[in-house]
Order: sequence, then structure tokens, then C-alpha cells
Amino acid sequence: MNKCLVLFVEGETEIEFYKAVISFARGKLKNKRFDTCIECENVNGIGGFKNIALRRFEKKVKPKYDEACKFTVVLCSDTDVFELEQKPPVNWDEVRNDLISAGAHDVILVRAKKSIEDWFLYDSDSIVSFLRLKKGEKITGSNGYDKLKRLYKNLKVV
Repeated sequence: MNKCLVLFVEGETEIEFYKAVISFARGKLKNKRFDTCIECENVNGIGGFKNIALRRFEKKVKPKYDEACKFTVVLCSDTDVFELEQKPPVNWDEVRNDLISAGAHDVILVRAKKSIEDWFLYDSDSIVSFLRLKKGEKITGSNGYDKLKRLYKNLKVV
């Protein structure tokens, strides 16, 4: 394959989310395959976009593919951490330019308003079912992340 989609995400929750989305989409295809390779990489927090993403792209992802491969890099972040800050912790133009200089054909920003965990909770029934908790399980917490963390603690997983 001469195309690769590289998803850089903030954490393990997002890795699992995007893997599930990819699996669901694959299941909708007749041959269960995309014409594009897909890589998911965790940069361990918002700061990782400026110092881990480029290194992983150059050292871990690119070496797996031939030189003719066209890479589309997607930077998936939450806005909750820096929503009100005047100087965000990441200069997205700089990250984009560095990745393009390193061989990315295109760089796309996907920003989850608030945090992606808040998105997940729009389908709380499926989350409760997936975790094999009792239907109608009470979900408490101050934000999406905290609520999911508490659900996982009910499983003694976190």
C-alpha cells in the first residue's frame, strides 16, 4: 500500500476509541480491508505533540513503509486543557511544518471540544454494556475523564 494514515492521540483512551472506530469501519467493507495502512500512536498528553509525535513519525512509523508512501498525519487532541489559555501549550503550525518537513504529505488537526471522554459519554449505555456493568449504572464525576475513570474503578481495572 502506498498510503498511510497516522493518528497521534493524547492517551490510551483515545487509542482504544480510534481502534474501535477503525474496526467498525472495516466491518462495513465487503473485503474488510482499507486501501490505506493505519497507525495509532499515543503521545502521552498534550505536550507530546510537540516533542514525541515527530520523533515517532520519523523513527517508528516511516521506516515501516517504502519511500513512495504518502503519509496523512492526524493530530487528535482535546481542547479542555488549554481552552482559556492565551498561549496554548502547543504551536500547532510548528508541529504541522515539522511533520511535513519530515515527509508527511498532509497534516490534519482533529480537536475534541472539551475532552474526548465527554464525547464517549453521549453513548453511556454502550459504555456500561461494554464494561459489563449493571444496566442503569450511575455515572458520577466532575468531567468526562473523571466519570470514565470511576466506571473503570468499579471493575478494579484502573
